Amino acid sequence: MKPAKKVLFSSEERRSLPEVIAFLRTVADRLEQDGAVTLTQGGRQVEVRPQGNIVLEVEYEVEIELKWKPGADSGSTA
Repeated sequence: MKPAKKVLFSSEERRSLPEVIAFLRTVADRLEQDGAVTLTQGGRQVEVRPQGNIVLEVEYEVEIELKWKPGADSGSTA
């Protein structure tokens, strides 16, 4: 049995491509210069100071959502 993961910071936001590029560039620059980056959400801050080998996980998600009302006209002409 795998040990449970402890999530220290989680954020999901809709961003434009230029905003994502700027964020990734900032994270890379700060890690390279200081060895740490501070993630902020609301009034909460978490400093990330990775050491040694780390696991990088990247997800790209496409979501399709369908909505309908029960009993609504289906558009058929039967």
